[in-house]
Amino acid sequence: MRDPNNKTKIVFDFDHTLFSTRRFYNTFKKAFEKLGVDEKLFQETFKKSKEKGRYYKPSKQIKLITKKNPKISSKKLKESSEKALSRARKFLYPDALPLLRKSKRKYNFYILSCGKEKFQRQKIKISGISKYFKKILITQDDYKTSALKKILKNKERILFIDDQPLVLFKIKKTFPEVITIRINRGEGGHVKERDNSKIDFSIKNFKQLEKILKRNFKN
Repeated sequence: MRDPNNKTKIVFDFDHTLFSTRRFYNTFKKAFEKLGVDEKLFQETFKKSKEKGRYYKPSKQIKLITKKNPKISSKKLKESSEKALSRARKFLYPDALPLLRKSKRKYNFYILSCGKEKFQRQKIKISGISKYFKKILITQDDYKTSALKKILKNKERILFIDDQPLVLFKIKKTFPEVITIRINRGEGGHVKERDNSKIDFSIKNFKQLEKILKRNFKN
């Protein structure tokens, strides 16, 4: 029997890696529009809700919306946001679950995601993938280096998958032994950024990841 402690570790980002945040965002926007939140008000409050804490939290945006327009029901906005959140499973990329199911015995999977602790954990839990991961870490360290220390051990193979080139640069610079993989699914704010010298592999989907794993990281 394979020693579970000797499996290659694969650390996944969540948003734009496993989960289509763009589709999730659009669902929130459409739900709020039905309650009288126009495009301008949604964009303005969405942006402002992230200014200080940087990470999105629906309750913060709802407060800003009702402050701007008291005629809009905060209760209905909350119910609408909860309904949108309850559909989180639908926003997983179609290749995410197949990869996790097929490879869970070969590798030890981890999630390392930036965001508000409660909201991120709700998204992950409702998406239905928590059971595939040894540990789920939520951090507000933009570069994720401090949180990654909780996963790393000496002399082991570990892969880190993220959509942000700068995060991968910082990870590789801090932990040279980590294999860095940039995933660009054509969504998010980093799509047009180029790969950098600290990125070992660049992929567009998990089919390409599977090929890399088969060729280079057989346990």
